[in-house]
Amino acid sequence: MEVSDGQSPAEEVNNRVYVAVGRDVRESKSTLSWALENFGGDFRIIHVHQPRQLNPSPRLSYGSGSRNPQELARQEMESILDEYIHMCIQAEVPAQKRYVETQDIGKGIVELIEHHAITKLVMGAAANRRYFEGMQLTSTKAKFVNQHAHSSCHIWFVCNGHQIYSREGDLNTFDMDITPSVLPGSSGVESGLQNVRSPLGSVHSGSNSSEVEDDLSSVRYERVERSNYISGPNSLREYEGYSQNQSYTGMLKALEDIYNEQLRVRKDLEESLVIEKEAFEELRNRHQELEMLYEDALEANSELLANRMSEPSGPHGQGFVSEFSWYELEEATDSFNRSLKIEEGEYGSTYKGSLHHTQVAIKMMRPCYYHQEVQLVTKSRHPNLVTLIGVSPDATALIYEYLPNGSLEDQLSTRDTSNHLSWQTRIRICADICAALMFLHSCYGIVHGDLKPGNILLDSNFAAKVTNFGLRSAPSHSPTTGELSFASDVYSFGNVLLRLVTGRSALNLDEVMQNALDVGNLSAVLDPTAGHWPFEQATELAHLALSCRDIDSDNRPDLGSQVWPVLERMRTHCEASLSGQSSPEEPSQPPPHFICPISRDIMRDPHVAADGFTYEAEEIRRWLSGNNTSPMTNCPLSTLDLFPNQVLRSMIQEWPQSR
Repeated sequence: MEVSDGQSPAEEVNNRVYVAVGRDVRESKSTLSWALENFGGDFRIIHVHQPRQLNPSPRLSYGSGSRNPQELARQEMESILDEYIHMCIQAEVPAQKRYVETQDIGKGIVELIEHHAITKLVMGAAANRRYFEGMQLTSTKAKFVNQHAHSSCHIWFVCNGHQIYSREGDLNTFDMDITPSVLPGSSGVESGLQNVRSPLGSVHSGSNSSEVEDDLSSVRYERVERSNYISGPNSLREYEGYSQNQSYTGMLKALEDIYNEQLRVRKDLEESLVIEKEAFEELRNRHQELEMLYEDALEANSELLANRMSEPSGPHGQGFVSEFSWYELEEATDSFNRSLKIEEGEYGSTYKGSLHHTQVAIKMMRPCYYHQEVQLVTKSRHPNLVTLIGVSPDATALIYEYLPNGSLEDQLSTRDTSNHLSWQTRIRICADICAALMFLHSCYGIVHGDLKPGNILLDSNFAAKVTNFGLRSAPSHSPTTGELSFASDVYSFGNVLLRLVTGRSALNLDEVMQNALDVGNLSAVLDPTAGHWPFEQATELAHLALSCRDIDSDNRPDLGSQVWPVLERMRTHCEASLSGQSSPEEPSQPPPHFICPISRDIMRDPHVAADGFTYEAEEIRRWLSGNNTSPMTNCPLSTLDLFPNQVLRSMIQEWPQSR
């Protein structure tokens, strides 16, 4: 046999590095990487294949076009070993694969050491796959190999890319001879010719190659004593007694099978490549379409931004916000008549007033809160937040839309049972409040800090609008940390839910509800003025409220992913139940300030004239084309310029949604 580089067979075998790998590529990859980093030269990848245990059945058969499970398992094993070979190719290290079929992995590795006269072996060592300083051999198979492997074999045990133990080999005990290894019908070690790959991945199969010569033979240990545990049907077979011609015949048959298999694999890959190319072309075309859509969206956004910047805006930004004097507010409230006072709170006093024939709520703010609230409300616009109409720096006042049904606290506390909130309306109010909180939290990172029924106002359609948000600097309602947070708003929201379900005051309300649920007497705590609550929805709403009131803020539900889907589903059910019905709580008439004084229709493009009144743009322009006086007062106008009323336009656009 020819030996490359003038080496003897013993020297060539002694210089090879064998790496034991398993089925889990991710686990054994670190072992092979360690070997590639620490050794050079010729590599052999060895593996113990555990055949599947099949229960024989006389009715089980395999057609000519199918493969039995054992063959499929071997093909899967070959594919796994090819991944390790590919790692060696990438490291520019020549490598081949060898394996044995047996159920005991430790014995299989020892058999491979015996059969191939292995003197350098790298294998995994730890059963738990974790490395730590000073660790010892914990793997059963590693301990077995360490104890029973031939004394001439030097073994490096590796865990997660770290050497944890090394067993020295005594080469004085090494001796070998050359015997045939490829035999027809062998079922033990699969050590026939495998693809010998160069660093570039080419296949060498010349008859003069020392690698091929190695595939034609297997090196065995010669010793006085053989290991007494290698026996049974799965152990390595001795190949003495076969002629050289039989070896070559077996080798040629193996080569033919490999060649045919490679042809089949190549055909499958070519077919897959055609499909992948078609899919790639489709994705590339789709990507180009999306790029064009993205460019169009950027252009449209730029135009929209330019148009918005060209529109006149008030002194506080965010669209047209009117500015009023102290005299105008005094006139609108009849010199701040006490009978027009709506609320007296810690942030200031609120009066009902009339500005330019439009009902408004004038909030006289304490100076310490005024600028903070202006900054918050001018950037936070949402259908379920109270809309800012104007400001008065002289009076430190803010002018809001007027909501005729007052606060939720007023509705829950009233003794008039003729106009109480129905359970359908209460569920819709819950959804409105949740939508407002999600908007404040996600869009602007604002914590309300003082969510309660008194800060939830109701319009003429009983749609809920939240007010007084973001003004708290003192501790919030959080019972644990006392700090403002999104979780504290969720806690307060749970209290509002309990108030809506029971109609009771907040004192010990969560304890009352929990006791009612525990004894199965929920109906006893439901607000009877809301009508006949559906038991399933009332129970679900009660559990949702209690989860929001959990003492541990980490256990409270997320508004967007857990609370909103429940309330949205309930609201949809309520709307379906109310379809075709009329209710005194839900008038269909629009607010008067939505109506153009000239056309008497709902405005689509409201504009403010010099007389302070708001008109439909088309109607007031038609009027001014032949007049220079106000259509409302008949007095001369100081200017014929018009200004878009962005706030009122937004309110008109949001009105159908709030209905």
